[in-house]
Amino acid sequence: MNDISTSIKSKHGQSPVYRLFQSIKLVGFEGFIWISALVYLAFFNNPFKSHFTICPLSNAGFEHCPGCGLGNSVSFLFNGYFSESFDTHLLGIPAIIIIVYRVYSIIKFNYNKVKPTTK
Repeated sequence: MNDISTSIKSKHGQSPVYRLFQSIKLVGFEGFIWISALVYLAFFNNPFKSHFTICPLSNAGFEHCPGCGLGNSVSFLFNGYFSESFDTHLLGIPAIIIIVYRVYSIIKFNYNKVKPTTK
């Protein structure tokens, strides 16, 4: 009797589910968190709406906090509002570059660790 996992095989003999789990293993938990955060800021966050914040400096009444607005700045950048992004926080572009580089380095490290050695 044929099993679904054995009947649906790629040309290399691995099922698509197995390849999906290998890809998830390649990205790792931290990479998944960073990618999820960037996807959230790009597609789901509305930077024009103000919302509740857990920032202690903002809740204490200070007008400027070094970290406040960074997520909105990244969201503005992904949506094409470059001047609003710079007005919100100057480190929006460096934050995206650093996060993308971090995800790349995680994938590269995991690929070298998981890569089978052939003799």
